[in-house]
Amino acid sequence: MPFKPPFVTEMDLLRARKVVCALAPLKGLSADDAEIVARTVAQSFAEGRQRGFDIAKAELEGGLARPSV
Repeated sequence: MPFKPPFVTEMDLLRARKVVCALAPLKGLSADDAEIVARTVAQSFAEGRQRGFDIAKAELEGGLARPSV
């Protein structure tokens, strides 16, 4: 099964760029390298969002019953 990366939104990229700017060790990166790091972080945000969507969908379909607290 081929790997299909999740859709990365502009909001994911905005959040990722803020993370990259906040990381002091990355201050020496070129603008292009910082953008690569930001896009990688944004992809992780998108993957997390997709997993959350998949979990919510499974719960609605009755696949994952969780005990109430």
